[in-house]
Amino acid sequence: MKNECWILSISALAATLMLVGCGPKGDEPNVEIIQGMMDQPAMKAQRYDDFFPDHSSARVPPSNTIPVGFSPYRFPTDPEAAAKESKNPYQGDMSPEVLLTGLKFFNTNCQTCHGVKGDGNGKIRQNGSFPMPIPSLLSEKVRKWEDGSVYHVITMGQGMMGSYASHIPQKYRWQVVNYIRKLQQNAQENH
Repeated sequence: MKNECWILSISALAATLMLVGCGPKGDEPNVEIIQGMMDQPAMKAQRYDDFFPDHSSARVPPSNTIPVGFSPYRFPTDPEAAAKESKNPYQGDMSPEVLLTGLKFFNTNCQTCHGVKGDGNGKIRQNGSFPMPIPSLLSEKVRKWEDGSVYHVITMGQGMMGSYASHIPQKYRWQVVNYIRKLQQNAQENH
């Protein structure tokens, strides 16, 4: 009986030490008991993949899954409700932090079409690669829009413009709206 308790205690201590020893130590990687779990083969997006029936490496997330930190957009098909019910958390905030973030995302995603000034004279218009007029963000029509309408167009797209929801994270879209408002303000002051 005494030997059995002794052996059981030593076995429990050894098992505990083994489990603790498998954890990360500072900058050292974990000891991997099952090798394939940490180093899974990566596939480049839109590459041919023999494993799946559609042979596409890009996988669609399971239905009804929501990424961490994501809030579904409440007005995907109702621009009027978006205009009335969406509230800009940065309403009137023209601080350098807000405007610089808006500028960054505007320059990355919007200025190619709408131009640096937001006047609809972007690079694709200048080089003739887009035959139709591109709306000016400085127009009377857009200036009269509620912030929620501008946010809605960024999120869902409008006309020939597609959605930029996958390009501009939710938390930065309102800052882009404020940057557009600043461009409109600058245009008004220069007239």
